[in-house]
Amino acid sequence: MSFSAYSSLMKTKLFQRTRLSATMAILILGTSANLSIAAEPVDYAQINEKLRFGDYAGAMSLAESYLAEYEGDSDFDYAYGRAAYFNEKYDHAAFALERVVINTPNDFNAHLLLASVYIEMGNTDAAIYELAYVNEHASDEKFIKSANALLKRISDTNNAQQWTTQIEVGAGYDDNYNIGLDTNTVEFNGAQYAINDDRQVQDSYFNDLSVNGAYRFNSASALNLRFWHRGYYEGQQQSEFTLRNVSSFNEQKYPVTISAELRPLLIDGDFSRLVTSLSGLVDLDKGNTKLRPQFISRLTHLMLEDDTQNRVRAMVGFRLAYAPSAWRHAANLLASTEWASQSEGEQYARDALGLTYDLSYQYKNGNTTSLSSSFQNYRYQGDFSTSNEQRESNLFYATLKHEWRIGSAANINAMYRFIDGASNIDFFDYQRNFVRVGFGYQF
Repeated sequence: MSFSAYSSLMKTKLFQRTRLSATMAILILGTSANLSIAAEPVDYAQINEKLRFGDYAGAMSLAESYLAEYEGDSDFDYAYGRAAYFNEKYDHAAFALERVVINTPNDFNAHLLLASVYIEMGNTDAAIYELAYVNEHASDEKFIKSANALLKRISDTNNAQQWTTQIEVGAGYDDNYNIGLDTNTVEFNGAQYAINDDRQVQDSYFNDLSVNGAYRFNSASALNLRFWHRGYYEGQQQSEFTLRNVSSFNEQKYPVTISAELRPLLIDGDFSRLVTSLSGLVDLDKGNTKLRPQFISRLTHLMLEDDTQNRVRAMVGFRLAYAPSAWRHAANLLASTEWASQSEGEQYARDALGLTYDLSYQYKNGNTTSLSSSFQNYRYQGDFSTSNEQRESNLFYATLKHEWRIGSAANINAMYRFIDGASNIDFFDYQRNFVRVGFGYQF
């Protein structure tokens, strides 16, 4: 396609959008600026520095401060487009960069960045057009290599396997597995823990297997399948199946993720419980890449083995994640209310307040170390029938894990977990230490 045809097409696109203004310049590979507008010069060095050190919001704020004066200048539009790209404001980036390639069609940096923007927006046809223009007109090999790399990315994405599978096997030691999964179930942070009636501490070695599969319908929706089995020597054989569908709506002002889950559990081959849940997550500030406030909600239905006890749990929570450099922090503050129907017909409700804190570090070689801790307090609405004492239970756990990467698909991981729980409802008090080593491989 000739340059005149290309220019005509781009001008038509821009006219149809009815947003005719201008451009910003921060160069991926380098650009200079001779501004003709009589105003305070744009501080491109500071914008570039903020982007280089990950202060994307700061770079965007600085670029926007020059917008009224310099919109329409090709150097500025490139800078603005690059800042918008790193802040995931792809619509703003596309408008700015389209002005650049119309006004300065041989700015191949702008073509490459605009192609990257189109890829993120899902418009691969437009991205391929920009990259083809670079391959046709650029004489510098570095531009051609960059264009071919992006073309390969598009090809790999289009040809990517819809199915992905991960298998992990492990073995370990549990010094109190009798906590686990029978009658008196205590729900903790979305999972169920139970105390057997005999209250005897039982320890055992175990081995386990998990198979995780994901089928991606498109970039916004996926189906996850999981089979998990753990066998204790001279003890329980636990098997769990999970079916989960996840859908994301990232183009909204407040991106939303919705998931639905079905999770039956078998113990020694017999049905033990069925968990059905519907969850939602709202990102309250998607432009903030370091501090991510999120709203979380979950509705859970639990049916136990004899079908005489059903529990419905509604949970709302607020999550704040902080991730500077290689360290990643995540704090979850959860508040919930649960209503339950007992086998003998007793109706009760309880309120829960919990705090979860996760800390992880990723090394340059890809290995990771993480620490996760959580505390949950349950207060039942209504006192004991024989006293005025508030019915209450508490649970705490901490998990330390390290993962060694082996190539791009395999890993070896080691984990230690400590659990502590107490309740004045049936006067139990227990502790649990759990150690596990595993090997995982992703196909």
